[in-house]
Amino acid sequence: MTNIMIVDVNTTTSYRIKKLLESVPVEVHTTSTVHETINRMNNPQINIDIAIVDVKLGSEDGFDLISRIKEMNPNLLIIIITGLNTRKSFVQGIKVGAVDYILKPYDDDYLKFKLLNHISAVENSKSIPDYSPKQVDNVIYSAVKKAVREGYEMLMGLIIIYHKKFDGNEGVNIKDMAILRTLNAHIEETLSAEDQMINQSSNGILIILPKRTDQLKDTISNYYLKLCEEFIRSRQIEDTYIALEFISLPNEVNPNQNALSVLAQKIEKKML
Repeated sequence: MTNIMIVDVNTTTSYRIKKLLESVPVEVHTTSTVHETINRMNNPQINIDIAIVDVKLGSEDGFDLISRIKEMNPNLLIIIITGLNTRKSFVQGIKVGAVDYILKPYDDDYLKFKLLNHISAVENSKSIPDYSPKQVDNVIYSAVKKAVREGYEMLMGLIIIYHKKFDGNEGVNIKDMAILRTLNAHIEETLSAEDQMINQSSNGILIILPKRTDQLKDTISNYYLKLCEEFIRSRQIEDTYIALEFISLPNEVNPNQNALSVLAQKIEKKML
């Protein structure tokens, strides 16, 4: 069951939202001050999934409150519902991690529709495993879960260094690891703060790109392929080739699938 906390100095608004959700299997908690909200978040018996916050909390700063509770629970979904209608406040809401910004006065049917979508996303994300025996899988699970929870697409890519002829596996591995270290730095320069890059074995690089849609997949694939090929060519690295593949999540691959295995299988076909 999804746990929702409504933070609003206007108790009528909290009651109104609670009534909208009375037929939905959720648990709704209400607070009206920063102190009360922090105490509720600290309650180990209640794991809040969604916080609906009006950033106009009288003399208290609602944006600062959001930052604080997001630190306490990074997976917390933040929805701002407020009468504060300025570009500055909207941008600030994005910066503190809100996934939705709804203005008062709102239409009840519209608000219920929006909230039901967010609740559905939270429930879907709960079906994705939280852990795996492999550290790299943990990172993938966390990234996919966040994407499902916050309702955005993401791209995941795997870049593999390979050879068409071998002079011995040990020598190849050492060579690949040296290439990989330099290529890592080269690729890292292209990433934003939200993106992640992880070494995958001695000859692979996994790239996770949140908030990139399936429509961007070909463009991004071609960009990284050219970047890697130019890297190999400019350094005159012999008998070394690049194979890469990107997939879109959660659209192209079911979030419960092992996305890394899907990527690896696609790349193997390219290397044959």
